[in-house]
Amino acid sequence: MGSYDIEQLGDFHFSDCRCVPRKRYHTAMASNRPALLTEWPRRSTSRGPSAPNILIANEKANWGRCRRKLRQITDLLRRQGLSFSLATSNGSRHAGELAAAAAADNANTIVVAGGDGTVNEVVNGLFASECDHVPRIGIIPLGSSNDFAKSLGIPQHPSEACRTIMTGIVRNVDVGQVGSHYFCTASCLGYFAEIAARSLQMTRLRGSLRYTIPALRVIREMACGWEMSVRTDTRVFHGSYAVLLVGNAARFGGLTMLPGARCDDGLFDCLLIEMAGKWEALRLIPLVYRKALERHRRVMRFQTRSLSVWLDRPSQLCNDGEVYPASFEQIDYTVLPRRLPVICPEQRDTALA
Repeated sequence: MGSYDIEQLGDFHFSDCRCVPRKRYHTAMASNRPALLTEWPRRSTSRGPSAPNILIANEKANWGRCRRKLRQITDLLRRQGLSFSLATSNGSRHAGELAAAAAADNANTIVVAGGDGTVNEVVNGLFASECDHVPRIGIIPLGSSNDFAKSLGIPQHPSEACRTIMTGIVRNVDVGQVGSHYFCTASCLGYFAEIAARSLQMTRLRGSLRYTIPALRVIREMACGWEMSVRTDTRVFHGSYAVLLVGNAARFGGLTMLPGARCDDGLFDCLLIEMAGKWEALRLIPLVYRKALERHRRVMRFQTRSLSVWLDRPSQLCNDGEVYPASFEQIDYTVLPRRLPVICPEQRDTALA
């Protein structure tokens, strides 16, 4: 009763893999543990021969396109020698529950097949559970933007991403914490959060267009900004602002919003954008595509390890492209330095830049 036959997935028939149902992960992993993957060169110490590996797949990622690639991914990993259990996410926060259970079971490697939202769920599950053991994370990017994977230099093609999991090295990267939530790429308040919320309705678009089209609509409708007070490690900003972007990586929304930002320096790279008229706001879009947004006179970029934000009216919060249903008027950010071990390409030391 601890696991399901893989045939229950419908299209998949892999004798080596097991599909683990929700709330039964511990039972499934307690018996017939798969053999551990051979240790990578220059990697963190092995958790021991009994440590399992798990592939967490979000079949709904990229509006269902992930499901069509899952068989290929499973075959690739199996042929390259990785023994693992397969668990499919079947609802909101389920991937986080699976990750927390895997960490509690002393999993060695969690492979995430999905987009930024799936990675975000996994990271929130790991850190919210307060488990002492954090498994290393392998990423097979299958989302519409894949900003975190791209910021780390992880290949976008499934076969190359699988090869990276087998031959790459572990790099410890920062994690951002905002309130009780965690993020890998970026968190934002203000109109960027509204754009992200509308982007979730753009099911036919991928990459930056998924955000650019909603941005045009938000600019057309925006009326006023937020009176914000933003306290950093070294200074305080007061004023009327349209956007606060707190970045842990260079990319957000399918674009390089924070050129040069690193995931492993223990610092947030932040953009604070003053409220502007609609025509001036439209002129910001080409600057984003040219990686030159911070050159505009209404845009301020700064680094900090922590910040506290107060707003005069509620704003939505967006982490890694995922928008929370609640709105916020006061919130605190802090960096958790190098707390997340991620498998990255070995040959690119600049992948974290």
